Amino acid sequence: MENKTGKYFKYAIGEIVLVVIGILIALQINNWNEKRLQKLTLSNYYERMHEELESSRDNLENLIYGIDSLVILNRKTLEILSSNNKDSIPTLQKTLGALGTAWINDFNYPIIEEFMNEGYLAKVNNTKIKDELQAFSIQLNHFNTIDKGIGDQYSLTIEPFINKHLNYSQIALNRYKNSLVSGGPETDFEKLFNNLEAWNIVTLKLEMLIYQKNSLEVFKAMTERLTNLLNSELNLKP
Repeated sequence: MENKTGKYFKYAIGEIVLVVIGILIALQINNWNEKRLQKLTLSNYYERMHEELESSRDNLENLIYGIDSLVILNRKTLEILSSNNKDSIPTLQKTLGALGTAWINDFNYPIIEEFMNEGYLAKVNNTKIKDELQAFSIQLNHFNTIDKGIGDQYSLTIEPFINKHLNYSQIALNRYKNSLVSGGPETDFEKLFNNLEAWNIVTLKLEMLIYQKNSLEVFKAMTERLTNLLNSELNLKP
């Protein structure tokens, strides 16, 4: 009887061990599958984010070029006003349009934003990619603040000044002038030379443009680093 009980006990223990081993194997397989799916998901996101960054490169470079052109024109306006040279009024008429021109940083990175919002950043093992994505997200939010500053500056100071002192159809940049109706009261450009408000408004506009341009240059370098990191990560993929 004792011999039978011992055999039964050993058999039961063996069954339990086999069940435990089976559970451990199943858990290991499940864990392996989860890691495999996670790796595939990250790789898929990396490919899509890489494409998104590449496709937006031209728009970013064009915006930087456009902002730089506004910097040049507003700086020229200040140089003319500082010279007090009335013979430069024809040139002033061409440069003042940059005062009334504002371009916001209207970026659209839905794949990267989805990646961040879904919490995938915590699953990224590559610390360089993780750091760049965090910095990228912070910079995008920072552009919202810059855009608000640009909008407030235009609506609160620049537009009221133009409405009071300038005939916009006379000073608008060529790209906008063709859609406007010529005519109306003439602008007294000579009064601008000794107008402290005009000087300060153009100066503050220039300051905002330079800040915007510098922020865009930083962002461009950031996108290039992130693009290269994603490319390297994708090339390492088995």
